[in-house]
Amino acid sequence: MRTPGLFIHGTGVCVPDRIAVADAVAAGWYEPDEAEVTGYVSIAVAGDVAAPDLALAAARQALDRAQAPAASLSHLFHIDVYHSGPEGWCPYAYLQRRLGAGEAFGTGIRQGCNGMFGALRLADDALRAAPAGSAALLVSADNFDSPLLDRWRCNPGLVMADAGAALVLSRDPGFAEVLAVASVTMSELEALHRGATPLHPPDMTLGRRLDFGARFAEFASSGGFGPGSGLEFVQRFVELVDRLLDDAGVELDQITRVAFNHAGREIVEDRLGPLGVALKSTTWEYGSTVGHAGAGDQVISFDHLLETGELGPGAQLLMLSVGPGVNVVGAVIRVLDVPPWLP
Repeated sequence: MRTPGLFIHGTGVCVPDRIAVADAVAAGWYEPDEAEVTGYVSIAVAGDVAAPDLALAAARQALDRAQAPAASLSHLFHIDVYHSGPEGWCPYAYLQRRLGAGEAFGTGIRQGCNGMFGALRLADDALRAAPAGSAALLVSADNFDSPLLDRWRCNPGLVMADAGAALVLSRDPGFAEVLAVASVTMSELEALHRGATPLHPPDMTLGRRLDFGARFAEFASSGGFGPGSGLEFVQRFVELVDRLLDDAGVELDQITRVAFNHAGREIVEDRLGPLGVALKSTTWEYGSTVGHAGAGDQVISFDHLLETGELGPGAQLLMLSVGPGVNVVGAVIRVLDVPPWLP
């Protein structure tokens, strides 16, 4: 879907201290062979810093960089993957109170790793109906420190990281423009991330640990994958990218960099290889020093590319993500100018 006139005014990130993967292997937290396959260097771990406070730090940085007062926010989208505080409580309201954005329409988004893209799509529509001069804040954050989850082993091929990431969007011209957003859901693979787990009662009420590897195995053993499932996934992934680029009016060879989930090297190569995208053209190298930060990976990488000068005026970034559903999403961003907070 084309998103003309959707501009980025500020990015914000909060990436906590990182644990070297070599130290994790030495401590017995992570298997040496898995570390070799994924290629991770370090993983961001926030300790006892709550996910909503990671979100708050990223949001404040994004608003400050955008020079956007909280009162200008018409919408606030809070995105998380895991539990963020007390059950029955809404993190977006905490952000509204701490930021002074009580007049904004606040809501939460739970779309797995793809939540930032869902928020982009919603923000595009929301800002079309908002008063002139309005802005939308999109903020993702998670802390995966939990007795019900082993960040090093819960999801084969990747390691979960703690971080916050934020964007400030507006209809007023900014330093970058979101050209298009697209998604497709392969609903026949819905049970891949569910396995044989009952829908009720919820896992956390039983104290059951999250283990996607076990669920994947259950799905496979039940015949969930058809004989052509792998090929169909690749075809639909490529079709989504073709449609996204067509909507953006951009050719793949005009894309400067590709930001994908901060997954292990093998997953990134497997997903992007059919597109003809080389690993060196992706943000994998940087992502391998952070880990998979829920729905914030692509914004964290975008911020890094801006800070290092790897994305300058005229550069175009292709963002892609795969999450439960199985849902594949993407966005194309064009950098128009040097961000005002950079020299």
